Amino acid sequence: MSLGVHLYRRGSVYWWRRILPACGAAIGDDGTPENSSKKIVGREIRLSLRTNMPGLARQRGRRLSVVVDAVLALLGEVMQAGTIDTSALRALLQPILLGELERAEVARALGGERGSEEIARRVQAELDAVATIEDAVRHNRLDAARTVLERAVTVGLPVPAAETAEHSYLARLVLRGLPRVHLINAEREQNHYDDDLEDVLPPLPASSMAVGMPAGAPSGNAVSGAEGRPATVVAPPPPLVPTVMPVQQAVRSSSVAVPVASIDTVEPSARPVPVQTEVETHPHSEATQPAVAAAASVLVTTSSAAASAGPTGPAASVVDRTPEATEAEARVQPQKSSPAQNWTVQQAMAEWVRRRQRDTNPHKTAALCKEEERNYRVAAELFTSLIGDRRAVEVTEEDLFRFRGELHRVPNLFGRGAYRNMTGAEAVARADAMTASQQAAVMARAEDGQFDRHNLAHEMRDAEVPRLSMKTVNKHLDKIKGLLKWLRTTMKVEIDRDLLDLKIRYDQKDIGRAANADREAFLSADLRKLFASPCWTGCAGADYRHRSGANLVKDAKFWIPLLAALEGLRLGEAAQLLTTDIQLRCFDQEDFTDWDVDLDNPLGPWPRLRRFSPKDADGVPTIGIWCIDVVPEDGKSVKTPTSKRIIPIHPLLLELGFLDYVDAQKRAGKRDLFPGLRPEKATRAGENLGEWFSRYLEYIGMKRERLSFHSFRHSFDTHLFDREVPDIRVSELMGHAQQGQTRNRYYKGARLAKLTEAIASINYRLHTAMVDGQLCLVLPPGA
Repeated sequence: MSLGVHLYRRGSVYWWRRILPACGAAIGDDGTPENSSKKIVGREIRLSLRTNMPGLARQRGRRLSVVVDAVLALLGEVMQAGTIDTSALRALLQPILLGELERAEVARALGGERGSEEIARRVQAELDAVATIEDAVRHNRLDAARTVLERAVTVGLPVPAAETAEHSYLARLVLRGLPRVHLINAEREQNHYDDDLEDVLPPLPASSMAVGMPAGAPSGNAVSGAEGRPATVVAPPPPLVPTVMPVQQAVRSSSVAVPVASIDTVEPSARPVPVQTEVETHPHSEATQPAVAAAASVLVTTSSAAASAGPTGPAASVVDRTPEATEAEARVQPQKSSPAQNWTVQQAMAEWVRRRQRDTNPHKTAALCKEEERNYRVAAELFTSLIGDRRAVEVTEEDLFRFRGELHRVPNLFGRGAYRNMTGAEAVARADAMTASQQAAVMARAEDGQFDRHNLAHEMRDAEVPRLSMKTVNKHLDKIKGLLKWLRTTMKVEIDRDLLDLKIRYDQKDIGRAANADREAFLSADLRKLFASPCWTGCAGADYRHRSGANLVKDAKFWIPLLAALEGLRLGEAAQLLTTDIQLRCFDQEDFTDWDVDLDNPLGPWPRLRRFSPKDADGVPTIGIWCIDVVPEDGKSVKTPTSKRIIPIHPLLLELGFLDYVDAQKRAGKRDLFPGLRPEKATRAGENLGEWFSRYLEYIGMKRERLSFHSFRHSFDTHLFDREVPDIRVSELMGHAQQGQTRNRYYKGARLAKLTEAIASINYRLHTAMVDGQLCLVLPPGA
């Protein structure tokens, strides 16, 4: 089978080759075509197809042929093309745009008195025009500039003829500059006249560019040069025209074609000599505006070197302005920033949202839905209300951190219900007042004995008005930072880059911790109900813990919830316990005397603990403290370094037979206190038991949205707070870092004795009774 055109085999690999045809003149060092006999002839392209399969080689060869044919065709067009002298068109751009500004100013002057609504309507119309024109530039719809160019022709500006390359280039330049004209008009509608008219023009390059134009295309307006040769006149950008002089007259007198007599040719061997030509100015400007008159002077030269640039003959080009013109124009044109520089945060957000709305900009890929629009506006309103109505360029790091802090005080129902039509500051004030009122009512109920005072902390917390979550705070922060980034990158506003790099939002770890902190705690009544359910009072069997029965299965599902409620252990900490982690620490009675601990106090824990203390070798009773060691040893892990701790065992656990369970596991040769809680598929110790506990709460009708196994630790913490246990003791028992702690914990006897008394103070008033000489959890009376 034939391999096809341009393919051949070289060894075991197929190659593609193509001999290039003569495709035009060579390019000189200066970037212009040379008039020489050099041609790109006989050049050959060879490419390896990197395959030894004929079918794949033919497929790749056909693709290469199509690509090279297209490139050669494009190259041929470029080599046969002329040039557009863009400097002339750019010089024409400024009078066109200045004329549009002056036309709008005249319309405002003749429009009569206007009210606030009419001003707002006109401003919005200008902003809508910006979006429309930007869309036209994006899709290269040059017809959008037709009306402006027609007006320029009526005032005598040398606009190139339609359907020419120059006309298309000028139309796109006009469309690029019109958005700034409309933004300035929007500012002027609000009596803001501190704009810089120089901003109307896009940045000019240092030298003229040459853009390819198909050969034979009609050129722009030209005047007859010396010896009858056509010469395109390039006028410099005119100076700023004061508003006291109509721009049409000034443009007509300063931008018209220069007389033919002022254009001289220069011999090829001679250096081009500029000839200064004074352009006629407005009759009043020479007397009252000498700077403008000086700036209107230009230097126009031609040279025979330019005659070889194309078939159209010599062309005139701008060489430079006079020093007097440059100095005068610098005086009358102060450098100003973008109008967006003065936008407040709320004004900038309104403009950003408007540009991203679906109805005004349907081709925008990042368009916003109605709900997103509302969220963006709410973020700006909150910032303005909580921090102040300031310009976006004045926002500081301190403002952003203050904003984040104030957002946490905003009620989560902001904008709805009781907070409808309120500002952020008003909503915060109302939420604070409601919280104070509700908490005062709670305290009054507590004084009247209407609820258990042990639940006071829960009741006070429930009386607080819910505020914005970390996730919602992040959304508002992202929108404000997104606005600042848009102002810097798109609107060229001088926003500090360090402000954009500031990490102020909460990361996922912070949000997860907040979610844990937001979990609901078990009330004392909840715990009484829970531990009076079948799992702890008698069930139908190990697989039917939620059904009442005569079986009492004392395993991990029985003990771990009790350890969490009475010891404050995390689920993972309890699931990793070893039998060797349950230890007895013994002390003499004299030690307790030195520690100022009253062992005979009937209200203290020591009479209950003495029954579980052994005797020494001489048969003298000792005072022992049974403890749980939470240590990262033997493959165990802890959440944080401060989680390593020693916790005295609550007397109720000892009375329920916890030590008997430990001894049974030791006799069975078990190292894990709760075997089977660390399967390979589980991501962490005790995960399976946590899932079971959630299902069990559903079975017994106690499941609530914010209630989980971790709620035990919240109950433990709250109960210690209600008992007025010192914070340092609470931190030691729960494994939290204590502020200002600089030393490791040394659990000597005195400290253990104080921790024992703190643990024993926890009393949920669970229902218990003696059954066959053993204390058991039972159903409440009458149940």
